[in-house]
This record gives sequence, structure tokens and C-alpha cells, in this order.
Amino acid sequence: MASAGLSPLAGGELLPQPPGAPLSLLGVPARRAVVVLSAGGHPCRGILPLSPPAIPAPLPLPPPVRSARSRRPQLPKASAGDFPEGARGGGAGPVPAISSAHSDGGELSSDGLMKSAGLVGAATVASKILGLLREVAVASVFGVGPVATAFNHATVLPRFCSSFLGGVNGPIHVAVATTLSKLPKGRRKQLIQKMHVIVFLVGVVVSAVTFLFAETIIHMSAPGLWVLAEGRLIGEIASTQLKVMTPCILFSGLNVLGFGCLSAEGDNIIPSLSPSITSIAIIISCILYIVMHGPNAPSLGSALSGGIFVSCGASMGSLIQWIIQVIMHERTGYGSASFTWEDIVFDCDLHALFSLIIPSILSSGLVQIASLTDLYFSSFIPGAAAGLSYAHLMVMAPLGILSSTIVLPLLPFISRLVQASSWTSLKDNLQEGILLCLVMVLPITSTICMLAGPVIRVVFQRLTFDSAASSFVSSLLLCYSVGSPFFIIRELLVVVFYALGLGQQLLLVNLVAILLNALLDWLSISTFGLGAQGLALSTSCVTAMSVLTLSYLLSKKLRGVIDLMELSGPLCLLLASCTLSCFTTCVAHKMLLHAFPVVSSLRLRRLQELLAIMLAGISGLCGFCIPLEVFHFPALKTAKKLLWRLIKR
Repeated sequence: MASAGLSPLAGGELLPQPPGAPLSLLGVPARRAVVVLSAGGHPCRGILPLSPPAIPAPLPLPPPVRSARSRRPQLPKASAGDFPEGARGGGAGPVPAISSAHSDGGELSSDGLMKSAGLVGAATVASKILGLLREVAVASVFGVGPVATAFNHATVLPRFCSSFLGGVNGPIHVAVATTLSKLPKGRRKQLIQKMHVIVFLVGVVVSAVTFLFAETIIHMSAPGLWVLAEGRLIGEIASTQLKVMTPCILFSGLNVLGFGCLSAEGDNIIPSLSPSITSIAIIISCILYIVMHGPNAPSLGSALSGGIFVSCGASMGSLIQWIIQVIMHERTGYGSASFTWEDIVFDCDLHALFSLIIPSILSSGLVQIASLTDLYFSSFIPGAAAGLSYAHLMVMAPLGILSSTIVLPLLPFISRLVQASSWTSLKDNLQEGILLCLVMVLPITSTICMLAGPVIRVVFQRLTFDSAASSFVSSLLLCYSVGSPFFIIRELLVVVFYALGLGQQLLLVNLVAILLNALLDWLSISTFGLGAQGLALSTSCVTAMSVLTLSYLLSKKLRGVIDLMELSGPLCLLLASCTLSCFTTCVAHKMLLHAFPVVSSLRLRRLQELLAIMLAGISGLCGFCIPLEVFHFPALKTAKKLLWRLIKR
């Protein structure tokens, strides 16, 4: 197994190599280089990922023939976006999948690529930070009480439209950017104007229906609210919030068309920053609420006004995004164009665009069903929806970064190996990729598992978010952390499935997993009485089962591609290293807390705890790496070189 650094993963220069070269030596010519950037992770808590990134021009294995359904647009699609998802944080949302920079001659410029990648990467970091601050603001002001719980239930439909359908790297954005980039300027202008008409009409209809039947929608998606002590208040707040956020549904489609135009023109900076606008608007709404009502917990009388404040922030964020994209839309030269309804019906470019959009929307709908399953059952537990959202954010934020750093850059290599039928190289690359993912994820997992309580206290515990809420959310964080290694491995396996043209098998696995998750959720609530912790554990268990199922199907399709006997030794070593890391982290944290002097200031105590978490995490990382270093673990060397190159960038 190769021990050299993964230059493509680290953003280094891509050099041509023979088809059978190991993963760490593979490369592509500079002219065909593509910088893949994504937030990775799925902002949406659920058992299944969003539609995985597409493989550039993959070829299926003979004799099966890829159907139209299994074809994917040649832009990767990241997980979960950053509408005010409350219940599905994953940071602040995805970033554009492809960042391109052209030289004067129209060819891809290496310097331009790295400059654009750096700018988009900086925008991603800013979005992540603002997304975390948004969740901290909501948690501080509303805790896990009625307002936060109602907000998570009310944002289901607006979030689906704003993030999964209309978000950056959503199916509409990917399809629009892909289609427009292939057309001349005149046809681009005609197509985008026709799409604006269609999307506006559909948005008006959906928004009107949502406004008129808001209470019915909340009743169907969260029936448990009507049996809880505060359920009727939460239901009333959620219905009002949903009505206030109906503009998000209308603006989401219009926004994504504008951002798709910008991406087609090679400008991905503004689309990547768009989720930050909503985060800032929600933070401002929380500050205004505190100024008007004080820092105390919302009373029953002010709870409704608190819900209106935060939902107005979400709607204002969508409105500001629309204004910005309209301004940029005019600057790029996409003015008004004249056409008839007959032109819309018989437009070939429009038909091609919808042939890309519709399958992706159906796939995104499956993901939404998966997330709705957990929200449906969480409505029977007080504060569960809000608590699950905070815990899921803490798990998915680092996983999203790792996914975009490790998994997405492997897409062209896996596609190339499938084209060349280099199954031996594919086996080596896949196994090395799995071990690399584990080396990167397990230290984070062990630290979160051991320090879940202190981490939640430092990040969230202030104002309304009290010690009871910290204890509740930390237990959920622990349950989610168990499944984090399986999550990133599943991301890698999904990439291989689409490269092989096995999209139908993957769809079947997704459907079965959704049903299994619903069954486990029901059992954890009604039979085992595990509460919200049972919902989080169900997600982790189903993720692990999905990985095992995908591994079995992949080994059956390509015999021996995943050799469990060959992986058993490295996996045992990783397990031992993870155990040592957990022990080292726990002991170091306790020793540091006892070593620090007793202080009366709350801020100093919080600073001490933050310092103890950081030092204990470093100790745990050392405990994890020492056994791997002693046994010369190849994936550790690759991970160190990758991190070093990322730091240098």
C-alpha cells in the first residue's frame, strides 16, 4: 500500500501517471484538473447522504448498460445546505462544487485554479463559522424550549426548497450551471429567462398552498406536538413560523437560477457566501429579540413573538440573497428576453435541463423523507427536535470538511480506474481510501465521545441554554458520534457505486434503509423507551448497516474488491489506537482541570475548560498516532502529508 502523500487530495500539482499506479501517485493533466470543493456533510440529519457527487464521464461495467436514471450531472453535489436548518445543521451550508479559472486562451490555468480554490475555501470557512454562531445564538436565546423546537419543525418545507432544491450544489443549481456552461451567450439568456418564468409560477403556487395549509402541514409532519403538555403552543408557533417563511420557498428557486448563472460564468465566490447571509440575518434577529425582551427565557406570552423574530430573520436572509443575485445577474449581461409560451413548451435546451433536474429532485426527496422520519418521532419528545439539531451540527461540521478534503478529490481517479477496468488498482485505492478516512475521523470521534459534555458546555451553555440542556444535548452528541466513521466510509462507497453505474442498487439500499430507520425509531420510542437518544442511535446503526450492505454488494459485483482479511490487521490496530486515544483524552482532561486554579469568574472558568479540551484533544491525538507510527501505518503518513500541504496552502 502506498505511503506517499496524496498530492491531488492536498491540492498539489496533478501529474500524469500510468493507469495501474497506486492511489497516492495518481494524477491528471493540469489542463483537465478540476478543483472540487464542498462542505460535504449533509446538513440534513438522516440516515442517508444527499445525492452523491457525480463522476466525470463514468463508464459502466459490461454487460450492464447505464440507464438514464443513473446518469448524474457532471458537477458534484454536497450535502445539506445551509438554510436556517435548525434541525439539520451541518455548518453553514455547501459551497460550489467546481471552482474554475481560465487563462486568456480559454484553457484551465493552474494559478487561476489555486487562487479561485483559495477564495472559495475562505468563503467556506466563513460560512462554517457563521453557521456555528447562528446555532449558538438560537441555542442561547431559546435553548431547547418551545421556540427552538417549533422552528425545527416549521423549517422542514422551506429548508427542503432552500437547501436541497434551491441551495448551492442542489439539483437545480448543479443542472443550471452544467447546462448553461455548454451553451452560447444568446441561448443562455433565453434559457435562463424561461426558467425564471417557470420557477416563479411554481414558487407562487407552492408558497400560496403552504401559507393556506400551514397548520395542516405541521400537524401531519409533527403529530406528537398535539399530545405534549406544551404541544399546542409549539404547534401554533410552528404554524405561524411556517407562514412567515413562505417567501423562502418563492425566493429559493429564483436565487438558485441566479447563482447557477454565476457558476456557469466561473464566479463561485458569491454563491459560496450566500448561506452566510441567512446565518447573519438570523443572528441579528436573535439579538433584536434579546434587546426587546431581555436575556431571560421566553415566557409563554413572548414565545410566539420569539418564533416570529427568528423566522423573519430567515425570510430576510432569502430576500437579501435574491436582491444580490439580481444585481449580479444584470452585471453578467442576462437582461430581459422576449419569448412566447410556445417557445417554452418546445425548447430543447429547457427539456435537457429538466432531464437533469427531475431525477436529482427525486433523489433529494428521498433524503428529505429520511430526515422527516426522525422529526416525525421527535415530535413526541419535549425538546428533542432542537437537541438533535445541535448535536448533529457538532458531528457533521468536521465530517463535512473531511469529506470534501478526502472523498471528493478521489472522484476523477475512481472514474478513470473504472474506465480502464483496473480492478486491482481500484481495490488498492479503495482500501487505502477507507483507512485514510478512518485515520482522519477516529481521533475526532474519540475526543468527542470522551469530552461531549465539556464541548457542549463551552459551545452552547449560556443564557437560556442551561446545564440540563447541556446534559441532554451531550448525550445525543455521544450517540451521533458512534456512527461518524461509518458516515464518511459510506460517502466513499457511494462514489464507487456511481462510478460503476450501480445507481439503481444504491437507490434500493436507500429505500430499505429509510424503512429500517423508521422501524428503529418506532421501537426506540414505543418499546425500548430510549427517547431522543434512541433516535440518534437509530441513525448511527442504520448508517453502519448501510456500509455493510454496500460493501457486500460491491464485493459481489467485483469479487475481492474489499478484502476483509487483508483489512483485519489495520482495523485492529486502528481500534487499539482509538482505545488508547480515548483513555489518554479522558485522563488528560481530568488532570488539567485539577491542575488549574479555582476561579470565581464565569468567563475564566469557561476559558479554563476550553484550554483543557484543546490540550486533552492534543494528548488524545498523540495517543492515537503513537501506535500507528510505531507500526509504520501507511495511511498515517498519507494523512500527515495531506494535512501539511493543506496548512501550506
